[in-house]
Amino acid sequence: MTSKLFISGSIMLTLAALSGLMESLFYGDIGADGVLQESLFLPLALIFLALAIILYGLSLIMQVKTRVTGTHMS
Repeated sequence: MTSKLFISGSIMLTLAALSGLMESLFYGDIGADGVLQESLFLPLALIFLALAIILYGLSLIMQVKTRVTGTHMS
């Protein structure tokens, strides 16, 4: 059975990929006056990626703990 942490991490990773794609498709160019045009999608992509890594790490820790102790925690 897949844990809720793993599913949440997968959702965060998908959101990070979508935010990164939105950033590359719609923003991130240099305007006519030489100013870099950025959006909120790049910071969102990094935040979602960090959350995905944390959730995957917690999922791995819980899986190892379950195997070592033999008890299931939800």
